[in-house]
Amino acid sequence: MKSENSIKKGHPKGLYLLFTVEMWERFSYYGMRAIFILFLTKALLIDAKEAGSIFGIYTSLVYATPLLGGFIADRYWGNRRSILVGGILMAVAQFMMYFSASLYATPDTAIPIMYVALGFLIFGNGFFKPNISSMVGSLYPQGDSRIDSAYTIFYMGINAGALVAPLVAGGLGDTGAAADFKYGFLAAGIGMVVGTIIMLAFQKKYIVTPEGEPIGMRPKYYNKTESEIDSATGENTSGKAALTKVEKDRILAIFIITAFVIAFWAAFEQAGASLTIFADQNTDRDIFGWTMPASFFQSINPIFIVLFAPIFSILWTALAKRNREPSSPMKMVWGLAVLALGYVVIAFSVKGVGMEEKISMFFLVGMYFLHTCGELAISPVGLSVVNKLSPKRFASMMMAVFFLSSVVGNFAAGLFSGLIPQPSVKEVFVDQNSGYSDGEVIELTSSLMNRSENPLEPAVLKAYEEVLKEDGKTFNRDNIERIDSMYVGESKLVDGQVNQETRIVFGSFGEIDGRIEGAEINRDLAAQYREDKNFIVRDIMVNDVHAASFVFENTKNNLFGIEISTLYAFFIIFIVMSGFTSLLLLVLHKRVEKLMHGIR
Repeated sequence: MKSENSIKKGHPKGLYLLFTVEMWERFSYYGMRAIFILFLTKALLIDAKEAGSIFGIYTSLVYATPLLGGFIADRYWGNRRSILVGGILMAVAQFMMYFSASLYATPDTAIPIMYVALGFLIFGNGFFKPNISSMVGSLYPQGDSRIDSAYTIFYMGINAGALVAPLVAGGLGDTGAAADFKYGFLAAGIGMVVGTIIMLAFQKKYIVTPEGEPIGMRPKYYNKTESEIDSATGENTSGKAALTKVEKDRILAIFIITAFVIAFWAAFEQAGASLTIFADQNTDRDIFGWTMPASFFQSINPIFIVLFAPIFSILWTALAKRNREPSSPMKMVWGLAVLALGYVVIAFSVKGVGMEEKISMFFLVGMYFLHTCGELAISPVGLSVVNKLSPKRFASMMMAVFFLSSVVGNFAAGLFSGLIPQPSVKEVFVDQNSGYSDGEVIELTSSLMNRSENPLEPAVLKAYEEVLKEDGKTFNRDNIERIDSMYVGESKLVDGQVNQETRIVFGSFGEIDGRIEGAEINRDLAAQYREDKNFIVRDIMVNDVHAASFVFENTKNNLFGIEISTLYAFFIIFIVMSGFTSLLLLVLHKRVEKLMHGIR
């Protein structure tokens, strides 16, 4: 009796074990994710559009394989074995990412290793993710009011790992030197090993029901034979009997909720792709002379989660006591609306801003704050309601179905991220007295910029690739003489050496004007671009002699016939998407509540 009362007053110790294991797994996942898009674009030199597609496909498949993992757990292995197998696979994968990053200078070897590692991560997460999430609800008796609070606490574990991961992996890997990305992946691998060992060591003692029965064992361990329909829940307790009308309605409600959450993830998951590129290229990251790595911004959301998750948990509990707590669908309506508001903030900050101008990081922080509030009204609430709506014999499968929203959402996020406007080379004005051809000027500039943090670098490299294609050559690192020791934080003036004999300078006309003598170039033509903030003009000098002027403009992508050529237009996409789905769910939420048959 004493044990039962103590459980009712607080949470079982098993919750905190699952919290810790999930924290380390998320440390591993988010540590890798924080630097992945930067590794693709800065180390492997993959352009932003292709990198966004790789990122989107990877993150979507990470949430697709829980269907397989949930099925195998429910039918054959049980939750515990599935979690351990998943943890081992993901640990191996992160160490493979370490080897891939160690070989970044030979992409023909590094890229295949990376793809194999991503495959291990995808399947490992499939075994891990749905099973640890479904075990949380099994720690509590049927109908226990603490389950919502438990999932909010569990969600804090997810975000505690996600908070620290970008700081550690980003601090080690996102240093401006391509060779350092491997240390970020190594940290992610070590984190996964720690989480797996903790689960293996303590699961027998703490992962148990209120009655002391082990949770997550292989299905044959449970020899229940009841075939009666529980009048309180409307569920059939038999493992083989057909679904009841109540169960079918609740499963339909899960599918409807899952469909609406897709739009949330498609917009929210820009954080790992386009918003990381935005932080890297378009955000003023200077703090008292220190330039904060772009990957650090991915810690902002989990910081807010850890700070505000307890407040949301208290809020739901307080409203429930007054019988005023919104239903789960209504919470999601508000979550989508607040997500849209976050994009309103960032769209306002970039309206009328030129390519080269950078916004204050506080706009990005404000957007992440609003996105966090939206997330707290959707993700932990969704985990909880799926657990409550699912027939017990299909708990892991239904949790995997809910993760399908992340499959489609992350895939769409990757496609949308490729629409973010990026600088491209529009024209190159070569000085008639320089003695260089267009291709030679671009090659020299590529050599200079190839180790810098200059956001114009991908555009120059792309132009160089096109020049090589015209000559029937293949673009690879051997085509560019790299500068191993150069590190440049200032994008406006990059100064370095290609070799002992050649010194080149790349910067704005005003900054190097004093060193330009006798330059014969169509300055009037270049000047017309300088007066338009939608273009960037940069001059290149070779051995203190003006060689050429570059004109950069943003790429122009199309979505449903609408041109996306500015950051403002890009962010409008997500305002429309999340705002529309919020309104649609508002219209339908009463119907969804009816399908839930009394579950809030």
